[in-house]
Amino acid sequence: MRILGLDTSGKVASAAVLDTERDLLLASRTLYTERGHSQVILPMVQDMLAGCGLAAADIDCYAVSVGPGSYTGLRIGIAAVQGMAMVRETPCIGVSTLAAAAAMLTGDVPVLGIMHARAELFYAALFRGDRVTEDALLTLPALTELLAPYDRVLLVGDGAQELMRQYTGGTTLETVPAALRLPTAAGVCTAAAKMTPGAPQDLTASYLQAVNITKKGG
Repeated sequence: MRILGLDTSGKVASAAVLDTERDLLLASRTLYTERGHSQVILPMVQDMLAGCGLAAADIDCYAVSVGPGSYTGLRIGIAAVQGMAMVRETPCIGVSTLAAAAAMLTGDVPVLGIMHARAELFYAALFRGDRVTEDALLTLPALTELLAPYDRVLLVGDGAQELMRQYTGGTTLETVPAALRLPTAAGVCTAAAKMTPGAPQDLTASYLQAVNITKKGG
């Protein structure tokens, strides 16, 4: 099965194609961009597919990060995948942003997917090969309690450095190299390969908290 994955959950726009039968990442593009994801993600997909000699008809499944993450970014990624998938009713998979960040790491050391929400609040999920905890919005004391049973934990996600700054518990925390720290479409594809596809229209964002949008001047 060929999975085309997208990640637009943060400042990185990313696209990738994974061939699960050959266990081969056919293509991967990642761009840390100050431009809007809506301007770069579809041209990135088109260029990537052309570069590896594939067409949309060659894609068996689409996958996309569905949160937590940027409200606008998640909507852009989901809309892009739905638009591509609905042409042929291609199956789709929504992947946790935290799971996508953790998917590129293997081994017995626990991995914490972490994103900073605000102040002492973090989006977090713990993985050890498979998922240990569900995605949740946690306070720093709750995170400290979650990590307490472990001697050493690897941190992935854009909240890794902020947690390192605030954390005073006894567990040894380590950030992974920058190339592996942020969620990417390669991680989305890797996580999606273990999941069951659904219909494009069933994709929904997971914000983990109420989203307040205030219109300027309104």
